[in-house]
Amino acid sequence: MLIELEKARTRNNVVRIFREELDGPESWTDGFVVDANEEMVLLQLVDDSVRLNGYQILFLEDISDFAHPAPFNDFQKRVLTLRGEEVVDPEVELDDLAVLLIDISEEFGLVTLHREEVEPDSCEIGRVVRADAVTYELEEIGSDARWFDDTFEYDLYDITRIEFGGAYEEALLLANDDMGDDAYELSEDYPDDGIIDDEQS
Repeated sequence: MLIELEKARTRNNVVRIFREELDGPESWTDGFVVDANEEMVLLQLVDDSVRLNGYQILFLEDISDFAHPAPFNDFQKRVLTLRGEEVVDPEVELDDLAVLLIDISEEFGLVTLHREEVEPDSCEIGRVVRADAVTYELEEIGSDARWFDDTFEYDLYDITRIEFGGAYEEALLLANDDMGDDAYELSEDYPDDGIIDDEQS
């Protein structure tokens, strides 16, 4: 699989990736391969409106199948060219998961973390303030764009999907920056466990 992902990267083709056990047989991800190693692949996503919309990191062990090139590769690449959109390497290293989360948080401000085997219908969004070989500590932001004034600790290897640099993360940061003194919310207003429903994010 790693060899095929590298071919897709060098040929600048869109790939379609399936994770049937986690997402079901009718769901997939389309994107350009920016980087890959024996554990992870970094994609720049192509959304349904045929625009580049942030980045996603998937774990190779979760991938059940993928198509290279993706079924609408030629169309997608043509539209992106006409729109002047080009693949950009976010320059994050995939070698160490803990370091990766810190780097994304520092460079992009927010990271969306999915733990689908533990919480299949929710995700956490925030900035990782500490990470080691076992756990990470997340300062979370709510769907109202306010920071929680406490942090939450999670198991590092419960993570099944990582997203950053997308339109939703940008919207949260934009709204939060505009709030001034209201940028944080009180802890008694938190949802249980600081979890954000996927339907809200």
